[in-house]
Amino acid sequence: MIRFAPAVALAALTTIAAAQRPYLDDFAFIRETVAKHGAAVESKKIPWKSITAKMRPRFAECTSDVDHVTNVMALLATLRDSHTGVTRSSIKWDDLPSKWDGLYGGGMWFGYDRGLVIVRGVMAGHPLEKRVPVGSVAITIDGWPAWLAMEREQRRIARHRGISSAHSLFASMGNRFLPFGDKQRLDVAFFTPDGDFRTEAVPRWGPDGRAFSMFEATVPPDVKRKPGAVSTMLTTRWSEKVGYLRITGSMNRDTAGPFHRAFDALRGMEALVLDCRGMGGGGDRTAWELAGRLFPKAVDNGRNGRIEPSGDWQFDGPVVMLQDEIEVSSAETFTWAVSETERVISVGRPTGGWSIIPKVFKCPSGLVDFRLGVNDRPTPIRGIRTEGTGWPPDVLIPYGPIAVARDDAAREVALAILECLHGGAPVGATRDAFAGLFAGRFKAFDRSLRKLAKRTKKPAARDVADWVERDLAATLDRERTLLTAKKAQPVDAMGAAARFEELAARGKAAGMRTKVDALQKALRRRLADGAAQRALLDTLGADFDAPDAKRRAFLQRHGRTPLGKWTRDALFGK
Repeated sequence: MIRFAPAVALAALTTIAAAQRPYLDDFAFIRETVAKHGAAVESKKIPWKSITAKMRPRFAECTSDVDHVTNVMALLATLRDSHTGVTRSSIKWDDLPSKWDGLYGGGMWFGYDRGLVIVRGVMAGHPLEKRVPVGSVAITIDGWPAWLAMEREQRRIARHRGISSAHSLFASMGNRFLPFGDKQRLDVAFFTPDGDFRTEAVPRWGPDGRAFSMFEATVPPDVKRKPGAVSTMLTTRWSEKVGYLRITGSMNRDTAGPFHRAFDALRGMEALVLDCRGMGGGGDRTAWELAGRLFPKAVDNGRNGRIEPSGDWQFDGPVVMLQDEIEVSSAETFTWAVSETERVISVGRPTGGWSIIPKVFKCPSGLVDFRLGVNDRPTPIRGIRTEGTGWPPDVLIPYGPIAVARDDAAREVALAILECLHGGAPVGATRDAFAGLFAGRFKAFDRSLRKLAKRTKKPAARDVADWVERDLAATLDRERTLLTAKKAQPVDAMGAAARFEELAARGKAAGMRTKVDALQKALRRRLADGAAQRALLDTLGADFDAPDAKRRAFLQRHGRTPLGKWTRDALFGK
């Protein structure tokens, strides 16, 4: 054993303490800054004092800049705010924990709905293009129940990055969804829309080493991506001048110019599909400026003043806006601006729910800057707080097996709505009718359509109503099968229960009570499975490990369930 003289040992300890001082200074600065300015502490009831007390030793014992910045990321991640996190550091990003660690798409595109992992797209030429049809559900991923595999990924990401909403997180991972790690292929078990269960080997990359293009899958044919915005004129049965404008950039000056040029190219249009899916955040002023193209006269924007007309001319005709979960921050500001003023009818999915306005702070050490959400603002007119939930569309497009298999269900519905509006139907009545259609009120929709499309012999809305009804029936059947089929074990009882309330309401409104009752019966039989799921999630820590005592307690109580048996063999047995 090497022994140091007291003077040498003291010098060594002094050197270590001096090296740790900047880390502790940064910790103290973050602790006080968040306590004073962090909006999530109050709005999300974050126990900040206890969190910082537990994490201080990590900063006190830290001996490297890499570990220090990692600790800063972990501390800020506890605020569960996607706006909050490290923006700059002296460390290379490749040396820090990544959201995308080991995630590759396999040439596929997935959607996520409260535990349900559904295939939304497969690249053309993919070896699984015909084997795994769009609308299939992933049952297991690499031998893990799909819901548990994605919970593991969410927890891994949440250890170092704030997450405002699960739906935004998983949507952003849509074409990089599968957790390959170091593997070149994954075995994934699917339940297909035709009722078949099959396990397929999914390669790490799609054809030619590329990832699935979500943009190409959600634009009209021949529309090519351009920076900022792109537009084209669509020809429909009822008009040859239907404008289509896709915002491809964020709410900043780099987008404003291309947006105005793309808008100007649609002069003379009679209706507009405004596609905001995937639109990025930025600044509120740009969001209001872009919205100004839809208002020939200034309109009230609540606490944000007024939305003023912008550009050389404004369009005052019918507009349907497409929205999705990837729209966050000031992209949501744009959504509020045109939705709360009731200028548009919105179609799609809830936005991401990143509504807390951030501000950048610099740590005393100079090693790291961070962004902190400081203002949990409500929407300007209705005063609704959307952090963590997002702004809902007027017409919600479900992730049913038939809906996702359409070329682009949201755009199809948008054009059907515009056909009614172009024919003179009132905006409010049209909005209510289509919202009711997707809520299962099919008979009421049929009655409304006779008035909304009275000038049209064969409105596109009738085709939409047909597949919406079939989609609801197929979704109810799918949920029941996933709860009862032996090949679906261990089942996702928690996810099914979370989805049931909405499905049941739609099914009852549609007169599908027999299917609803069958699903409810299947759920009741899975109460023990749901309890096992909840217990397992409570047992597993952030790193998906658990002490032996907790493992034994879980297995003692839930070991006889399918999930308990799987956990004993596949998770706790390792």
